[in-house]
Amino acid sequence: MRLPSLTATLPSGAARKPILLMTLGAFALGTDAFVISGVLPAVGQSLGVSLEAAGLLITVFAGVYALGAPFLAVATGSLDRDKVLRIALAGFVVANLLAAFAPTYTVLMVARVFAAVSAALFMPAASASAAAVALPAERGRALTTVLGGLTLASALGVPIGTVVGHAANWRATFVLVAVLSLIALVGLVRALPPTPTAHIASLGDRVRAAKLPGIPTILLGTVLTYCSMFTLYAYIPWFAERTAGISEGAISWVYLLYGLCGVLSNMAAGWLIDTYPAQRVAVIASALMAVSLGLLALFAWAGPSHSVMGGVLLYVLITLWGLIGWVINPAQQKRLITTAGPQGPVALSLNGSAVYAGQAVGGLAGGIALSHGATWLMAIAVALQILAVLVVCVSARTTGKDTASAAHAAEAPAEDVTS
Repeated sequence: MRLPSLTATLPSGAARKPILLMTLGAFALGTDAFVISGVLPAVGQSLGVSLEAAGLLITVFAGVYALGAPFLAVATGSLDRDKVLRIALAGFVVANLLAAFAPTYTVLMVARVFAAVSAALFMPAASASAAAVALPAERGRALTTVLGGLTLASALGVPIGTVVGHAANWRATFVLVAVLSLIALVGLVRALPPTPTAHIASLGDRVRAAKLPGIPTILLGTVLTYCSMFTLYAYIPWFAERTAGISEGAISWVYLLYGLCGVLSNMAAGWLIDTYPAQRVAVIASALMAVSLGLLALFAWAGPSHSVMGGVLLYVLITLWGLIGWVINPAQQKRLITTAGPQGPVALSLNGSAVYAGQAVGGLAGGIALSHGATWLMAIAVALQILAVLVVCVSARTTGKDTASAAHAAEAPAEDVTS
């Protein structure tokens, strides 16, 4: 199968430049959200706090995003989207510069809170702006391009940021993110035309969507899945060093491998959920992820293996984990749209909070497990994923087959889908 060229997949005309700049902003956001796990040990050592305390930087960022996104979307609903984007990117630049020069752990924590608020403002506004400036026939392409910045951040931004952090200093990683955000900000000030606000779902609309039959269990399945994933992901450097002797300098290869597998998996997920019922895809992928985490748990239980074969085996298991794990969220998103019917876009807007809530709890659970060793860390991850499998299976039985049309999503405002 011949893949389309990059230029063929981008929106055409005057919309291309602002959409690429918003994609750069999404890339910076995604890098900032995840890269800190790659330099976490260095952050803890530099600021004189334990790895568990440093891990709270991940938990707090994700928690603030999860809780703040719906409220911020409603609070800024009367502002034009181009103004929200500028405020968000300006705040992101300031937050990352503050993080780069933070003299204490407390100041760094404040910077992460500020960064999470800015990120929660940016993504919904970017999605709405991309849909507004693109031609009607190219709106799906525009949204995919902007959201692709987050995927690209995991594949390239995190390993690059980790390399920068280890080659120079962990503070340089935040400087890099600030520079990328500043480029996006300056470019959007010049390239993005005034973009009036679209209709934004109220908090009441979101609560009502969350209560629809089948929706709570789908969202809970997503929360538990990301709890499981981030129990390990937040502490990959620690786990890799303890189990396979992979040093901090080489950990960027682990992130690169995981990210590239995620890109491939994300691409495959689109085909899978278009070909097979999303319930079936979600159940099978969730079960396979429990198996992949179980294999990592066995690897940890077998004891430290600092040989070449031990490192190779860890890379193989990380590859398996990455290929499977990224299939789940697209399947869950389609289930939200089809289960909620006309309120599908509003229900889908809750998915982002579910993802980040899972990341917050998973990072916290992983931090608690660190003092008990790598085997306990993986045992918790496996237990959470088994719970996720059970919830996904229950929700698949109660929601039935996919019958609603995803066309409802296209009729709703873009802001509702991602805020």
